[in-house]
Amino acid sequence: MLARLFCQWSAPEAEAGAILCVGLHLEDMAAWASQCVPYTTEHERREASRFAQMADAVRHLAGRALARRMLCAATGQNNIAPFARSPYGKPFCPQTNTDFSISHSADMVWVALCRTATVGIDVEQLRALPDAADLTDQLHPQERQALRALPDNELERTFLRCWTRKEAVLKACGTGLNTPLHSFCVNTGQQQDNWILSAPVADACAPQCAAASPDQWTSHDIAANAAYQCSVAACGPRLEVIVRVM
Repeated sequence: MLARLFCQWSAPEAEAGAILCVGLHLEDMAAWASQCVPYTTEHERREASRFAQMADAVRHLAGRALARRMLCAATGQNNIAPFARSPYGKPFCPQTNTDFSISHSADMVWVALCRTATVGIDVEQLRALPDAADLTDQLHPQERQALRALPDNELERTFLRCWTRKEAVLKACGTGLNTPLHSFCVNTGQQQDNWILSAPVADACAPQCAAASPDQWTSHDIAANAAYQCSVAACGPRLEVIVRVM
């Protein structure tokens, strides 16, 4: 989406019992900072000014602006109040129980929003990972075994698939990398849905997900752009996943 069209765009409204995922392709990245001003706080703009790279600042602002546009559509409240942060750093809006998650990579920004469950989304641009085999050391033993059995030409992409799935789960838990990556397991194969094999254990997860078994989660890969791997997870069963790319 061109930056000048963002203010004219009508954010879709999240439905109950669904995960709404919206992706922004940041065309003409240098123009985005000014277009995000109406939907970001002064503190967020100061944070963005500290980034050494312009692209990092733009992604930071665009993620928060997109989240606010979606929250306004979901709640009917045009609220530009600052986001609060959980004890582990996940942003949330104190004025609503609607949960959201932000992720960005290269020129893509994604926000997932859910009115009935905690949600996490993660996106990674597909790229060379020469140390992918070494990086598997931090994963669950079942994931590590599956990845190391792959030929080199499949390992890097499959590792990123595994990584985004795990990050999405951790963001939904609200704990991020404070929960050990080896404490739960995802399927590393190409299936698009229901790839959580074992959920994070209770003492390594936030209270809202502590008692959830794999069948109480919704997990889904978003195949919206061939250059990216994007995964979303929510701690609620059989939620519809709605995807919009701008």
